Amino acid sequence: MTDEIKLTIDGQAVSAPKGTMVVDAAKKVGIEIPVFCYHEKLGPFGCCRMCLVEVEKMPKLVTACTQAVAPDMVVLTQTPKVEKARKGVLEFTLLNHPLDCPVCDKGGECPLQNNTFRYGPGTTRMEFDRAHNAKATSLSPVITIDRERCIACQRCTRYSDIIEQERALVMLNRGFHNDVGTFDNRPYDTRFSGNVIDICPVGALTNSDFRFKARTWDLKNSDTLCAHCGCNCNMTMGTRLNKFMRIETRPNNAVDDGWICDKARWGYKFAHSETRILDASTVSGGARKVLPVREAAAGVAEALKKIADEHGPGSVGFLGSPYGSNEDLYLYQKFFRQRLKTNNIDHKAYPETPGLPVEHYDLSRLEDTNLVLLIASDPPEELPIVELRIKKAITRKRVKLAILNDQTTDLDRFAALSVRYNVGADGAALAALAGGLAKELDVDAGLGDAAASAPTGIPADKMKELVELVRTSMRICVVYNPAALTGDSNRILKRLLEVISKIPTIECGAIPAAPYTNAVGALDMGVLPDYYPGGVPLSEAEAIRENFGEESPLDPGLSALEMIRKAESGELKALLVYRSNPVLDFPGGKRIEEALKKLDLLVVHDMIETETSRLAHIVLPSNGPAYDEGTTTNIGGRVQYRRRGLTTQNPPDWQIVSGMCAALGDETDYSSLFGVTREIAEKVESYAGIDKASIKDQGKNRVAPPWNGGPGPQKADASSAPKNGALKLRVADYLFCNDKILDAHSDLKHHFKPSVVHMNRVDAERLGLHEGERVVLSAEPGVVTADVAVSDRCNPGGVIVPRVSDDQGVRSILQGGGVSWVEIRKA
Repeated sequence: MTDEIKLTIDGQAVSAPKGTMVVDAAKKVGIEIPVFCYHEKLGPFGCCRMCLVEVEKMPKLVTACTQAVAPDMVVLTQTPKVEKARKGVLEFTLLNHPLDCPVCDKGGECPLQNNTFRYGPGTTRMEFDRAHNAKATSLSPVITIDRERCIACQRCTRYSDIIEQERALVMLNRGFHNDVGTFDNRPYDTRFSGNVIDICPVGALTNSDFRFKARTWDLKNSDTLCAHCGCNCNMTMGTRLNKFMRIETRPNNAVDDGWICDKARWGYKFAHSETRILDASTVSGGARKVLPVREAAAGVAEALKKIADEHGPGSVGFLGSPYGSNEDLYLYQKFFRQRLKTNNIDHKAYPETPGLPVEHYDLSRLEDTNLVLLIASDPPEELPIVELRIKKAITRKRVKLAILNDQTTDLDRFAALSVRYNVGADGAALAALAGGLAKELDVDAGLGDAAASAPTGIPADKMKELVELVRTSMRICVVYNPAALTGDSNRILKRLLEVISKIPTIECGAIPAAPYTNAVGALDMGVLPDYYPGGVPLSEAEAIRENFGEESPLDPGLSALEMIRKAESGELKALLVYRSNPVLDFPGGKRIEEALKKLDLLVVHDMIETETSRLAHIVLPSNGPAYDEGTTTNIGGRVQYRRRGLTTQNPPDWQIVSGMCAALGDETDYSSLFGVTREIAEKVESYAGIDKASIKDQGKNRVAPPWNGGPGPQKADASSAPKNGALKLRVADYLFCNDKILDAHSDLKHHFKPSVVHMNRVDAERLGLHEGERVVLSAEPGVVTADVAVSDRCNPGGVIVPRVSDDQGVRSILQGGGVSWVEIRKA
């Protein structure tokens, strides 16, 4: 238990944990001590001297941001001595500060402006010329620096050093010429650079895109969530005249620790994209005909019902999305199960055994462990805030990091141990680790000899070291990416977690870190062919009929890839695709395109035109983030409320789907979005108690569903047999992919990269390839061109190709297992 220290501040009794700074203790009782350099996430510094206070029995004023509380301490913050010191500090701070307030973007929310009015002198005694410096120069393509306004508080440089741990920003020169910059004047373009705008206490660092667009008091601010990855970071969206203006961080220590990545900050121009789907339409005589949205939705429901009646419930299917809200996804599965009587429902193209045999950890628990075991996950590119959380855990909490992956990542330099397996050998690597631990514990891992003996490419001593590191840890958090695991690997991983949990001295938890906005919520809402909402398997017929209706279908449904195969064979007649683009995102895109063309009815409900929507017989508009509200469940299991920041004439997605249900006889009247949320809380036991009041600010963790009685081993589509000289392809995620969200008009286009294939030196020499050479990767579905990057990113026998753009088409040469054998030749 934390030791509590009792002290007095301005006559008020205060109790604060040992180690708390006086400035933070004062906040607890509503006493404000002005600061410039201090930030609670950066720690004590004391360079600006603005927070000077009197402490009894101390001969001089002390800085409240560096003075820790002590028993029976008496602090005075409003004495004449303190007031005089504050005025002096402000006078020096303003000595060369330009009077830019009428045109400064920080005006109206500027700590320097506010502190000057509250604590500063009314006039200046300085009548000589001010020193001048560079005005409004580019620190990066998205950040403008005005060095005249800088007060050298060093918040930005300490953020770069302590939080990002990149040391990209530094203080240059000395004394009068001291200012902020980068080594060799390089652009400051890290993944988290935009946070310096939020923490700068003056207008020295500003958002280049927001510059001069609006005054802060003209903005309508909406508390919302980032929709780009599974962290669901909290942020504030500022709009004016129904136009997107800017994004700022909104601290939630349980999720983002007060930071957001640059994709969250500048990745929202798609809200005004020219390719947004604004109308419902249907194909008539080869041309698209616009229809009223509600009329089109009712027509979709009737058309699907007609096909289901004529060809059977198995002839229709739903392909959902891990980007929809809990309410939208819940209603869609309800429509297909209760109205169309089918379990042909899925939202993903990768095999997964849902559920955890250990506790589902919240993101904040990363800092409370002894060991973070990262499996098949690349947080810097997939889940940036997890990267910052892990870095903080390592440097501040002395947590160890172990990595088990088929490629090196930016986090490898922070790892106590990094173990790399062959591309595509994730199942074998997990089985080897589980088998090694089971042998130490003298228990059965339950995986069989085949899994345990498969080649991994891991040296025996490395695996032994990893086994020992895991075995001797007291608290361990396993972070894994289920979307990157192939074949039966997800089931093997669950067996690994079970083995770890059998170690008597270990407390174990896990975070299924799929890099999609609502991947956890999609599972919980039952957007699966073999589970109802809340993780209820089809085998529990009595529970299903009691909770979801007597006529609830119990026949196993088709997975996403199985639906594509059935469309290809003509057995699946109709498919509704929601917020998904299988033609581009699923393995074997050309084959999928041809399969979708064979459908009698293809309905696409999406917010932006896609390769799939262009094939659709009927298109429904989805408002998507920024325009729609809803709840999502992040990778740590926290349910949060995403408010809309912009308005539109179209009904929200949940109303469209509830209208489809009503068209087929559902009499449920949802008066608002939270009417759906209430039904989820009633029907899904793990979401009991989740309502508007409980999640409106910081969210609330749901209870992890039991996921009992799940399926056995899952087999993905097998890769074709390799030809001589072929290499195993793995497609990696890249945070700033040039796609339909970050297009050519994006503020982040300076991060876009050309198509590159990372190849081990051994394979490059064998094939006679050199750095930078253009090559062609060919597999059964198609070909992709890329430049060679010779490195040790992966083991010999495999290649890594980051997905850097839609045009690259790299997923088109993947087969159903998520990996492929590819031949490589010079272009």
